[in-house]
Amino acid sequence: MPIRVAVVGVRGVGKFHAQWFAKEGCEVIAFVSSSPETIAQNETAIKSVVPNFRGRGYCDLREMLEKERPDAVSVCSPHHLHAEHCLEALRHGVHVLCEKPLVWLGQDRLDESLEQARKVVNEAKERGLKFAVNTQYAASVPHLRQIWGEQGLPQIPERITLTMEAKMRERDTSGVNLWVDLAPHPLSILLALFPDADLKLDDIEFEESADSLSAHFSIRWQNNRIPVTVRTRRHSGELERSVSWGEFKTEFVPFVGEDGIYRIRIKWDKGERIVEDFMQVSIRRFVKAVLGEGMPLCDAEMAMKQMEWLIALVRKYLTMRRW
Repeated sequence: MPIRVAVVGVRGVGKFHAQWFAKEGCEVIAFVSSSPETIAQNETAIKSVVPNFRGRGYCDLREMLEKERPDAVSVCSPHHLHAEHCLEALRHGVHVLCEKPLVWLGQDRLDESLEQARKVVNEAKERGLKFAVNTQYAASVPHLRQIWGEQGLPQIPERITLTMEAKMRERDTSGVNLWVDLAPHPLSILLALFPDADLKLDDIEFEESADSLSAHFSIRWQNNRIPVTVRTRRHSGELERSVSWGEFKTEFVPFVGEDGIYRIRIKWDKGERIVEDFMQVSIRRFVKAVLGEGMPLCDAEMAMKQMEWLIALVRKYLTMRRW
């Protein structure tokens, strides 16, 4: 029997969750909208990527969970609702994949955001359910390590620089909102590259403009202190999403193949490699974890550490901005 999946919020990234779940052999059985008025529109959105969708739309998560009894739920609702929706699904015995960030309640509720994130993670652990956050760029790490090894690069870089750009609405361009929306991806790459690393903020500096926020800080890993730069930017043109290991830069360029499937072109100065779409990998890993075959790409433990780093960096930024 295929895994039965429901998606909470499908107008944005949620419809692509539905698409990849379907391509991984799952049955998308339902979705949850924000209101009765949006159900028809959201059904059209989901059918644009899952043509054989025959499920139902709901505007109440609890009603959907009780009537449909899915095996797993993908939570793609607004950030401030993530914890509420994750907890509701987990308490109904359902595995959960949550969009990033795990929780965000605003810059004046940092401690509460962390507290809610811990509640979600602990609920999943106590119930023996799979929980993951969809920070899919962590799927780049095996490919990056292979490329860096082929290039003869050192195992510890003199600096690692991670850039994440996106097209965002004007209201999302302030430093904190931009950072919270985009930084989980580079942070997930760091955590995948350097397991058990510690965040060091004694040397932190920020650079900010109307459409960007960059942080310069360090991590300590295996007795090595590694300088890090994370750049988040709003951009209207061709987007840069890249990792530089010292001076060696690799870029991630998504494209649609002749078969209509998204893939990633990893490019560097004198070469490129075509790999599976990172979201496809993330969702496949989650599906396999639900089936008892391995761990999600960004599991509960990594998701919590990612949140701790995210909030620590935001807290430092807000403190320094007040000076």
